[in-house]
Amino acid sequence: MQVPPLAVGAASRAWDEQHNDVTAAADQIGGAYTGGFTEGVTGSASRFAAAWQRHASTLANQAEARADGLRTSIADFLETDEAVGFEVFALRGFLVEGR
Repeated sequence: MQVPPLAVGAASRAWDEQHNDVTAAADQIGGAYTGGFTEGVTGSASRFAAAWQRHASTLANQAEARADGLRTSIADFLETDEAVGFEVFALRGFLVEGR
């Protein structure tokens, strides 16, 4: 199995960017002015904006979790790969050429 660390790093950075972008959108939604409507609509507009802010915040948190998961996965992969390399290197003393 091949896992290119640079590609996984690029993917995790892309998820970080999504997190930042969606967090900014959630903040803008939360700061949206819902006044100026008639009295019957103001409450609905506020609830609508609050629901969309929560939804965007949830998506941002999921993007951050995905980025963190990718970083954890590649760190575990590299650590395991290094440990196996050390084990193979340690076997060199036991290997002899057979004729």
